[in-house]
Amino acid sequence: MKNKFKYLVKYSLKKKIDTKWFKIVNVLLLVLIVFLVNMDYLINLFGGDFEEKENIYVVDNVGSFTTFSTYFNTLATQMETSEYEIILDNNILEDKDAIDDEVVVVLNPSNTGYLSGEIVSFDTISRTTYEMIVNAMNAVKSELVLSTSGLTPEEITALSSPVEITETVLNEDAQSNETKQNVGSIVTTILIIPFFILIVTMVQMLGAEINDEKTSRGMEIIISSVPAKTHFLSKVIAAISYVLIQGILLLIYSGIAMLLRNILASTSAASAGTGMFSEIITMLSDAGIFSLLAKGSIVLIILFIASFIAYAITAAILASMTTNIEDFQQLQTPLMIIMLVGYYVALMSVMFDGSIFIHILSFIPLLSVMVAPTLYLIGEISLLSLALSTLITVIVTYFLYKYGLRIYKVGILNYSSSKLWRKMFKSLGNKE
Repeated sequence: MKNKFKYLVKYSLKKKIDTKWFKIVNVLLLVLIVFLVNMDYLINLFGGDFEEKENIYVVDNVGSFTTFSTYFNTLATQMETSEYEIILDNNILEDKDAIDDEVVVVLNPSNTGYLSGEIVSFDTISRTTYEMIVNAMNAVKSELVLSTSGLTPEEITALSSPVEITETVLNEDAQSNETKQNVGSIVTTILIIPFFILIVTMVQMLGAEINDEKTSRGMEIIISSVPAKTHFLSKVIAAISYVLIQGILLLIYSGIAMLLRNILASTSAASAGTGMFSEIITMLSDAGIFSLLAKGSIVLIILFIASFIAYAITAAILASMTTNIEDFQQLQTPLMIIMLVGYYVALMSVMFDGSIFIHILSFIPLLSVMVAPTLYLIGEISLLSLALSTLITVIVTYFLYKYGLRIYKVGILNYSSSKLWRKMFKSLGNKE
């Protein structure tokens, strides 16, 4: 019996992996992941107008060019861009017809508002450039106001400088709101989205394979050779093995993309992106995320595996109840909605800090796998709560298997939709 079980698992995996489409799709996935991770380098490689610095000429009629240029360059540095060059030229507007790609900023005195400004350009400038110019003009105006107030330079600097704010959180395990938002975004991107994609793939794959065997009447031959329980377990194990293999391949592709990025890090665009990844790692480290992952790694792994099994069992049960792939696609809609609810609740958990409703959802199987890890990593629930959520998922998965197998035994050889639901509910009381 064990040999038959191994054969069914290997046969099912071979049908999915040893195909041209699997190889073609994975090659495309590798190319896409490498492209997405190194997109900024590729954009820079092909070049374009963005490589040329944008000249901003200043007509200074108030004597504040230094203030304007200093503040503007500060803004450009904060936005990690060096595509601007500030030039003082009080005569550039003598021939407005000669203005092409240039942007001219005019600083004029005002009797009522201290400063009036004008932006002259041939075409409409970008919103980012416009906002930076306006902010720099406001800085000039603030200096003009303060310089006429009779205050010392030190007092002017103190008044114009931003307020220094230090956030002190007494709870050592707590995180700041900004950190929670950043961590929530990273968790949903790295953990939740790949899990969501793999689950969708697994559900559709199980439905297609089981319905294909039922449609071709191959199911009768298989069930006559092995018990329905063996067939059921082989499908579940093969589906989970497939998504785990696909998940490992995605991790390898991501590693290749990051390795390529490090090789290309000598260019300015790639260096900036590499610096961004370093900042993300530093931010996660400072927030204690790696410490939380180390403490809860075993629990998280059990939660993810148990949830994969629960989704696989549910998909296999639904597939056994249908007679063709079209019916299965309709029946799997509620399952897809459950997954979408879990995904969106995980995204909203950061915005609704301390929500009791979201905390309750973190204990509901099929939803908990997307909600609980997010809440745990942003400090909303403890490791004990995460363990309790995992335990509930494991228990529910067991009962899904116990009672789902009864439905599977009846549904797998059923080729008629007549009184199907009555048969399914009746099968729940069958202990054989």
